[in-house]
Parts: sequence; C-alpha cells; structure tokens
Amino acid sequence: MPLDETESTRRAEIRGLVHTAGLAPEIADQLIDAGSDLTRAKAEIFDHVATTRAAAPIIRTHTTGGNDDPATITRRQSDAMAVRMAGGTVADDVRPYMQKSMLDVARACLTRSGQSVRGLSADELLQRAAHTTSDFPLVVSNAMNKVALATYQAAASPLKSLARQRTLPNFKDSTSIRLGEVGRLEPLNEAGEITATSRAENGESFRLSTYARALNVSRELLINGDLGLLGDMTRAFAEAAAATEADIMVDLLTSNPNLSDGVAVFHASRGNIGTGAGLTIGSVDSARKAMRAVKGLDGKTLVAVQPKYLLVGPELETEAEAFLTALYAATTADVNPFTGKLSLLVEPRITDDRWMIFADPARLPCLQYGYLASAQGVQIQRSEAWDTLGMKFRAWLDFGAAFSDFRGVYLNPGL
Repeated sequence: MPLDETESTRRAEIRGLVHTAGLAPEIADQLIDAGSDLTRAKAEIFDHVATTRAAAPIIRTHTTGGNDDPATITRRQSDAMAVRMAGGTVADDVRPYMQKSMLDVARACLTRSGQSVRGLSADELLQRAAHTTSDFPLVVSNAMNKVALATYQAAASPLKSLARQRTLPNFKDSTSIRLGEVGRLEPLNEAGEITATSRAENGESFRLSTYARALNVSRELLINGDLGLLGDMTRAFAEAAAATEADIMVDLLTSNPNLSDGVAVFHASRGNIGTGAGLTIGSVDSARKAMRAVKGLDGKTLVAVQPKYLLVGPELETEAEAFLTALYAATTADVNPFTGKLSLLVEPRITDDRWMIFADPARLPCLQYGYLASAQGVQIQRSEAWDTLGMKFRAWLDFGAAFSDFRGVYLNPGL
C-alpha cells in the first residue's frame, strides 16, 4: 500500500535526523516501526548520541596555540575576565584573552555562535550578545561566580567552623536525628547469649530559606569595559551573602531557642550555662568540668566532651588572647592550664561580653547549617531584562541553620 504524504515525510525526516547524528540506519528503522513522531524521535536520538559519547574513549591532544572547543574558549574567557575583575594568577592558556575588552568578548561569542557582527555598533553588539544564544552571558556569569566564591569564602563567619554542614534536597523541614549511646558491653552468660540493647533517639529540624538581591550592570559599564567596577559589585554580593549567613547563625546563638524537648539550648537543667563571670582559670575550669560530666540521651553514659574552641565577641577579644597566651610562670600556681588547649574564634556580631566553649564538631556537633543540594553557597545568574539597557544579574542564597544538640556547647553570659 503506498504511503500517504504525511507518513512519507515523517519517515524521511527521521532518517535524516539519524543520519545527521551519525547513528546507524537501524535506529531509524526502530523509530519508524515504533510510530515515533518527530518530538519523540529527537529525544530518542539525543539519548543515543549521549550514550554513545559517554561510552567512547576520550582522546586528549595537546596543541600549540590553543583549542577551538567552544567550552574551552568559554572557560578561558571567563578565567581571564575574573582575573581582570579581582586579580590573581593567570594560567598560560588564559593569557591570550587577558587584553580582550567586554566588547571583544561579546564580538567573539557572537561570531562563535554563527552570527555576523559586521557593521554592528557597540550597543547592538552588547544587545545581541546578551539576548541571543551566544556564550557571552555565560562568560560574564562564570567570571562573576569565580570572584564571588573567593570573596564569599574569605568573608565566612567563624561560626561555620563550629557547625556541621548539610545539603538538603528541597525546602521542606529536615530533621537531624541524634542517636543515643548503647551503654557498656555486657559479659556473656554461661549459655553464651548476647544481651540485646536499644538506642534512644532525638531529632532537631530546620528548613532552608532563600535570600536574594538583584544587580544591574549598566550599558555604560559594559561599553567602557570597567571590569574593576564589576568586580567590586560582585564582591559586594558575596560579602552580603556571607553576612546573611553570619547574622542568621549569631541570632541562633543569642536567641537561645527551645529544642524539640521544649527546653532552651542553654538551661540550668542541662548544666551548660554558668553564672556571670569573666575569663578566668576558675570560670573556664567550671565550664570544662560541666562539659566533661555531660551524659548521653540514656542519662547514664558519659559522653566525655572535650572543649576545643573558645568563642567571644570583640568586647572580650583582647582579654581572651591574653588568657590563652603562653607566658613564663614564676610559680606553679601562676601556670595557665588552658594555654594551647583552646582555639580562639571571634565573631564581631556578638556585642556583649558573653563567652562560649564548643566541642570539636567532628566529635559532637551542636550547630548545623545547610544549603540546597543543587545550589551550595551564593549563586549569581543573569536574568532577562528587556526593559533595561545593559545586563541584569541576580544573586541568591538557599540557607538555613539550627541547633542539633546542646551537649557540645557551654555558655557563660559574662559580667
């Protein structure tokens, strides 16, 4: 039976797609026999191509003068732009791109995408580069993210070193389960029977929230190629993200929230809060004794908490440094037993003279913070802005923090 025109066209187009993708003709026959329309056929062909490429061996070649792979060129352009924005070491393969202006990069990206740039003004170059399928927005975004990441890490609050990081799959409440101890091992009876036991458990929940700001990169800045100013704006984004995290974690510490058992983190019944005192051998000794005496969820097993960090604000920074400094002692009574035992952390957002002692979070974490699994840390991305000359960027942070335990921290409210 002769095929109608629609069916003939379908078959011809599927065979053409398979041939263009470099796949075997048998794949076209399979798609045709399965009755696939063009949308499904394209998806199947894409999957075949991806699978074939993943299975093929990667052959790397080294050439003099560069690599014309678009992904490699985009990476080099981004690296060069990031160095010009914030300084840093220039890799050898990036040097040829260091003298390129923003307009040069936009022109190269348009040309690489197959678009003609002949006769285009600076405005037209930037508009087309920003709002077409060229790599120019990706180059600028990648460069900004590199600069932002370095600043963001440098500006991170010391509180993050006291906490355990988590990655969460979504914005729903997430519970961190705290398992109790199994007690001590019991001797076998005459029959060789092993006594079974159980573990208590508890959990603290928290969830992520999103924090964001927008940034407009003006047409004038793009045309002038003022990458130093763009770098300053990007670093400001990163500083803001780090400050947001620090504010959240300091508020958590100073607000003394209730845990899942309905009791505040720092409470006399927990034995982790002292009477107001400055940093003296006696007061720190009391804190250490209290932490050493902490028991597990079963109320029996000693956890053996070892203090590691001393956290203070600027009000106590000098006093804390003096307290922890090793000095020559004329008599045994003058020796400071805590010299070299505690590491000092200073959080400038703590404005009073309280001080806290923390255990090593690798041993007993009491703070937790988290990011969305697909977006850890500050993210910078271009957003469409047809109503604005220039380019528009947005920075966002998916972040959350909470207490996970009370046993690894001790608070003294200070004098």
